[in-house]
Amino acid sequence: AYPLLANSDEENPSKVADTTGKSATTSLGGMTTTMIGGARDTLIAAWDGESIAKEIDTHFINTPAPKRESISSNADNTTTTESKYGTSWSTQYRVLTHRAMKNSRTAIFTPLNLIKSTAIAVVAGLLWFQLEYTERDIHDRTSYIFFTMTYWVFDSMFGALMAFPPEKQIIAKERASSSYHLSAYFLAKTTSEAPTRLTLPLLYMTISYWMAGIANDFGIFVASTLISLLSVLAGESLGLLIGASIDRMDRALTIATVLTLSTMLMGGFYVENIPSFISWAKYLSPFKYSFDASRFVIFDRDMPCDGSGQLQDLCASATDTVKRDDLLDFLGVEQSLGFHIGMLIVLGVVPRYLAYLALKYRKAGER
Repeated sequence: AYPLLANSDEENPSKVADTTGKSATTSLGGMTTTMIGGARDTLIAAWDGESIAKEIDTHFINTPAPKRESISSNADNTTTTESKYGTSWSTQYRVLTHRAMKNSRTAIFTPLNLIKSTAIAVVAGLLWFQLEYTERDIHDRTSYIFFTMTYWVFDSMFGALMAFPPEKQIIAKERASSSYHLSAYFLAKTTSEAPTRLTLPLLYMTISYWMAGIANDFGIFVASTLISLLSVLAGESLGLLIGASIDRMDRALTIATVLTLSTMLMGGFYVENIPSFISWAKYLSPFKYSFDASRFVIFDRDMPCDGSGQLQDLCASATDTVKRDDLLDFLGVEQSLGFHIGMLIVLGVVPRYLAYLALKYRKAGER
C-alpha cells in the first residue's frame, strides 16, 4: 500500500550495525539516519520522516475510492454498479411492513376503537331492528345502507389523513441516507394498515346487519360487507392523497371536510335530482358507488305491497308486488353492479398512486 516502505530494502538498503538493538543505520529517501535501539526505533524514525508522510498523503489523495460492483451482469456480460441501497426491495418491504404493522395496531386496533365500533353497531341495529322486506320499510332499509357506507368512508378518510404528516421528517431523513426505496415504504405503509382498518367495519357489519334483519341470506351479507370494505379503501385512498399533498394539518382537515361533505351530498340519498351543469361531479363520489352497489345487492327480489303508500305509484293494490327492476328504477339506481364495484376499485387505486407521486416529487425544500 505504501511504495516507499515496501521498496526501501531494494532501493536504499539499510545497514544494521548491531542486531541486538544497540545501533542501526538506515537510508530512506536520500536521508541517512543512525538510531540507537534497533529495528523498532528505525521504523519509528522512518515513519516520522517528512518525506514519508508527504508520500502517504499524496498516495491517498490521488487514488480514487474503488467502486462497488454487483455480481450480476447485463446482456453484454459487463458488470453494473451496485444500487445505493444496501438491501433488496423485498427485504425493505418486509422490514417496513413489520414496523408499520406494529404502529398501526397500536394506533387503530385499540380497545377504544373496538368499543366505539361495537357501540355504533348495536345502536344502529336497535334503531333499524328487524326490518321487514315490504313497502313500508323501503326507506328505512335505504337509510341504513347510506348511513353505513357514509360512516365508514368518513372514518377511513380522516384516519388515513394522519398517516403521512407525522412521518414526513422521518421519511426525508431516511430517504436522504438511502435506507429504502420510497415505493417500498409506501406500499408497506398502505398494505400493513389495511387489515386493521378493515377489521372495524367488519365487526360493525357482523353485528348491525343481522340485528337490522337486512336479509336472512349469508351470501347477501358477504356481498354487502365486501362493498362496505371497498368503500373503506376508497375513502382511505382519498385521505392518503390529501395527507401526502398538503403539509399543514389545518388546511388538510378543511379540504377533507369540504370534499367528503360535497361527495356525500352527491351520493344520491339527500339530493336525487342534481342540476345538469354539476351532475358530472357525482361520478367522483365513493358514496354513490357504494350506495348503489349495496342497493343492487340488498333489493334482490320483487317487493310486496302492503298499502302503506310508500310505493303508491307502483302498487295498484295492497296485494300487488313491485318488480325488482321497477323498484331499482324508483330508487334511482343507475348502471350495473359490476360498474359500481369497478369504480370503487378505481377510487381505491388511483388516489393512492397519486399520493405516492405527491411524496416522490416533493421539492427538496419541502421535505
